[in-house]
Amino acid sequence: MGGGARLRVGSVELVPLTDAIGELGDLADVYPDVPLDAWQPYRDLYPELFAGDAWHVPCTCYLVRSAERTILVDTGAGPSGFGDEAPSELEADLLPALARHGVAPEDVDDVFITHVHSDHIGWNTDAAGQPVFPRARYLLDPTAVARARERSEQPWVGRCFRTLFERDLVTAVASGTELAPGVVTTLLPGHEPGHSGVRITSDGAEAIVIGDAVPHPALADRPDWVFVWDHDPVQAQETREALRAEVVDTDKLVACGHYPGTGIGRLRTRDGRVVWEHAG
Repeated sequence: MGGGARLRVGSVELVPLTDAIGELGDLADVYPDVPLDAWQPYRDLYPELFAGDAWHVPCTCYLVRSAERTILVDTGAGPSGFGDEAPSELEADLLPALARHGVAPEDVDDVFITHVHSDHIGWNTDAAGQPVFPRARYLLDPTAVARARERSEQPWVGRCFRTLFERDLVTAVASGTELAPGVVTTLLPGHEPGHSGVRITSDGAEAIVIGDAVPHPALADRPDWVFVWDHDPVQAQETREALRAEVVDTDKLVACGHYPGTGIGRLRTRDGRVVWEHAG
């Protein structure tokens, strides 16, 4: 997985790197207010995301490469994958995926973390808690940095951040910070404190890596559906609605690591619904 596909956004390369694929939970548990039969149109649109009544989800990170810098957006589920109780068909593939693209851990200049959830920070460090990307700055929104410190007593957060904090490898970067020419952080609030994405603008082309702002493509059509892990559901819905207004029926690429395939595509109006279409 994650070895061949790549897209260009102008002069910037956007490379999907799938770390894990598995079941993240029953739909009735992760979207408790949504009747199971309401998922049927989205089962037809996105069959890869369903395993019976469970959410079958990839966990894809993104490498953003410009002439100046190599930036990794999120670090996947890590050495332990989705966890012992979650059925998985792929685990711990981020580093092999990077190698298939000729990228060694020491080649990464920056690691940008969209938010402090276990499937987005897993390869910050290895199983022993040592930094995986030895030359990198680990970058988060200031509120997300505070969130990581606040939750560092939890074993998985501690393993992924404790050594980074001890070695002063974590840097807070506010929304609007340019990581490389045309690569800018953007706050996408609601899912988690400090939740952010990355906008890419190059040679007239645009893309946005959205983290978990719209974690299932069904929510692009139904932004009012409540995801159980949204920290502020009202704000999360507002963010989804703002993204819809910005990108639907435009040429802007949308990248979400929990979408099918590369997770890179566009939102289109089709047959009265907003649907996500894979860009290949």
